[in-house]
Amino acid sequence: MLTELPVDRTPVRCKWIFKEKKGAEGETVRYKARLVAKGFTQQYGIDYLETYAPVVKLGSLRILLAIAAFKDYEIHQGDIKTAYLQGKLTEEIYMEIPEGIQVPETRNRAGPVVCRLLRGLYGLKQSGRIWNKAWDEFLVGKCNFQRSLVDHAVYYRIGYQRRPLWTIIWVDDVLWIGTPEDITNAKHELGQRFPLKDLGIAHFFLGMKIVRQAQQRKIILSQDQYIETILQRFGFDNAHTVSTPMEPGVQLLPVSPIPEEEKADETLYRSILGSIMYLMLCTRPDLAFAVGALSKFSSSPTAQHMNAVKRLLRYISKTRSYGLHFGPFDQEQPLTPFIFSDADWAGDKNTRKSTGAYVCTISTNQPNAPHTAISWSSKQQTSVALSSTEAEYMALTQACKEALWVK
Repeated sequence: MLTELPVDRTPVRCKWIFKEKKGAEGETVRYKARLVAKGFTQQYGIDYLETYAPVVKLGSLRILLAIAAFKDYEIHQGDIKTAYLQGKLTEEIYMEIPEGIQVPETRNRAGPVVCRLLRGLYGLKQSGRIWNKAWDEFLVGKCNFQRSLVDHAVYYRIGYQRRPLWTIIWVDDVLWIGTPEDITNAKHELGQRFPLKDLGIAHFFLGMKIVRQAQQRKIILSQDQYIETILQRFGFDNAHTVSTPMEPGVQLLPVSPIPEEEKADETLYRSILGSIMYLMLCTRPDLAFAVGALSKFSSSPTAQHMNAVKRLLRYISKTRSYGLHFGPFDQEQPLTPFIFSDADWAGDKNTRKSTGAYVCTISTNQPNAPHTAISWSSKQQTSVALSSTEAEYMALTQACKEALWVK
């Protein structure tokens, strides 16, 4: 809505964003143009207050994929078009006229002409929250879904033949897990309220490739296309490969002050590590220790640290086909979570702190049954352990917390 800018207000700036959306195989799906508000120009207490909006935990996604493989449920995907525009603003927000929009001049107006925003817009700090509120009110209030108490981006209800249907949301990407009849009904209900784009059977979600082998009751989750993208970005697509994430026995220590010839590019170091971190969080538990160890030097990396992170890229290049395999599971036995923890003692020679780690897997409780990782972590402990036993107990504490959440 066009209006005059009040005397005591400052308008939020905006810009156009043009993006090429890629598919699972790296192909161009479509070209997108989007008007985005520059949220960093908003003022707290005037233009916004609360901003938090939940998205699904990756652990929740992996658990539900394991259940889908075990129960032979279908997995469908959808996209809410212009999702942030579905939420209504309660604050009074003014935005500059977008570039390319012509506004007729009027002599009666004393102040500059601006846009008064009535709905959420991409870039506004509170847009995610008001969209999630509209989504939650519709699913819980109109569609009889229940929101999970341990993950507020997971919704479920009992559907046809008393079978569960799960609906997962990540911003504007939706995933349904259940029987075909229940999924079809849920899509129809959502399509009556939101502009839903039905993408059919899920193949590519959050940069992860989903391959469902229904006859074998098996699901494979991988990120080979994402790996190819980051290797090309940093020039390692044709590099020599290695078989381990880190050189065996290497000691990475901070250097202060760093000699000029030993300084590394901080921006490049953080960029490489951040790209690998998303890969580790989604599908690659084998990278957890290396990412955790190298992250300690993000503020002041040396040439040795840069060589270590480049070695990690070479390892990823060799193992780009690795992924998580859910199933096949024995149908006669129930799915059971297992958790394993471990710790070194005083592994950091500089601070004498230990590193604790755990991995939670899901399987059937019988010998030689395949285990699939659904949650993992490798972090330096916050205090110094006085013995290896104490370090193990500290690692076990974190593992038990995760086990309680998974349960």
